[in-house]
Amino acid sequence: MANTPKKLEIHKFDKASPLHKLPDFRQKNYLIRYLADLGAQTVLEEPNYFDRDYLAEFAAFYCKSTAGYPNTCRRLHFFAGAAFNRSTLRSAAAGRERAIKRLQENYLGFVVIRPIPATPLGRTVLAWYEDLKPETPRVVTPSRDYHAHVAGIRLTVHGLAWQQQDTGVGACATVGLWSMLHSSAFDDHHAIPTTADITQAAHQTASMGDRVFPSSGLSIEQVREAIKEHDLSPIVFNGDLAAVAGVKGFSIERFSSSCASLIRSGYPVLIVGQLGTAGLHAVCAVGFRSCPPSTVASGQINLQDSHIPNLYIHDDNIGPSARLKVVNKGPTAPVELVPDSPPSLTKPALPDPIGDYPPFTPHLLLVAAHNDLRTSPDTLHRCGITTAKYLAQILQLYYQNTGKSSPGLTLSTRYLKLSEYMTYELHGLLKDRPQILARVRLQLAEKVQPMSLHLGIVRIGLDDATPLADILYDTTDNDRNHPAFAHVFYADAIGAFMSSLHSQGVLDLGVGVSAC
Repeated sequence: MANTPKKLEIHKFDKASPLHKLPDFRQKNYLIRYLADLGAQTVLEEPNYFDRDYLAEFAAFYCKSTAGYPNTCRRLHFFAGAAFNRSTLRSAAAGRERAIKRLQENYLGFVVIRPIPATPLGRTVLAWYEDLKPETPRVVTPSRDYHAHVAGIRLTVHGLAWQQQDTGVGACATVGLWSMLHSSAFDDHHAIPTTADITQAAHQTASMGDRVFPSSGLSIEQVREAIKEHDLSPIVFNGDLAAVAGVKGFSIERFSSSCASLIRSGYPVLIVGQLGTAGLHAVCAVGFRSCPPSTVASGQINLQDSHIPNLYIHDDNIGPSARLKVVNKGPTAPVELVPDSPPSLTKPALPDPIGDYPPFTPHLLLVAAHNDLRTSPDTLHRCGITTAKYLAQILQLYYQNTGKSSPGLTLSTRYLKLSEYMTYELHGLLKDRPQILARVRLQLAEKVQPMSLHLGIVRIGLDDATPLADILYDTTDNDRNHPAFAHVFYADAIGAFMSSLHSQGVLDLGVGVSAC
């Protein structure tokens, strides 16, 4: 049957809305609570919407079913603020700036409704909650802008795509990888693949004799092959605790610092582990809550992100941006992730749909990184620890002569594009000192050898988050050869200490650049 024209519909966000009227299941209830807490008041429904991801699934699998699945979806757009009517929509379609601005300022994102009764929730992008803890900010670097066009009206939402698992074309690892490849880190790299593309890519060289569709899920080897098929490099992190029943777990320090470093770099993390007694499961970590400042003992070094309190994940069993608590059960016990939903803001409060979700024990972390990024996160971390230890020793000797205790140090590592470091990172640190900002940028551009597209950044600072130095490492060689291009120091004494370490051949720290 041919598709027929249908009118755009405007609904109240209540029990009669198209989202509420879906069959009852955890993911739907999670989205309703999430949107209610964002202040959703109005739903704009596109009854005929061709979704790229669903069309790929339809061509690969559903078109051959005798069930007669249609090839069109519905797309629901959600808005906060006062309810609007067709007059507002008509004004926006006419190009009136005031109406367009009203819609954009209240836009919360969209949900694609697929014509698949068992798994109707397709590509979904929703805005983040307002961050109410600026002193320990939520880090969501992988998020990006998505633009939706409705009757010529452009609407933008900042987030990262999620969708419900559909075993016709992809299971939990597939949709987790699909979310990973939406990351802002890859904006200039490639066209975002569909779940059908990912499943087919995983079977190119690692089919293991299994049929492609319907998909029963991907092995870790197949996920890695799918990443390589999309011209990216898979990086795997195994747990550091003794194996139990042949499976290693993660200490809180390794898990937290690894996830934080990668997410700060813009890379979402696929986490594979044990979900209660249900078996293996995979989720995609897309953000985390920063650690509060902690006092570091004199002469000691603390990893800045060694005990992150919360991780935000896309879980096909729950929904997008679900908040989980990172639970440390002791030095020899593996870290666990447990539900930690924020309190409902609605009155009466809506029930928490994930309160009974079982604990998740991570066993393995996997990321997709750019091919030219060859220095592993573990190597960058070791370089940072080595440099911080030398600085701590020198500071102790220096402060002994003054009769004072030397400060403790904090350490963080991440990857950044050279352009992002030069443009945004330095501006954030030095915007109140424009002359110093100009000098640092020009010295890095004129006095340092040409640097790689992606830098490995080691930042050493005080326990109150005051930066002391950034070390900029080459990432294009191997783990045994990772020279530093430069070090930017924010205190004269630190610059003198680092210059001494470099000139004596103790450490390779590159060209010294003063930011003080």
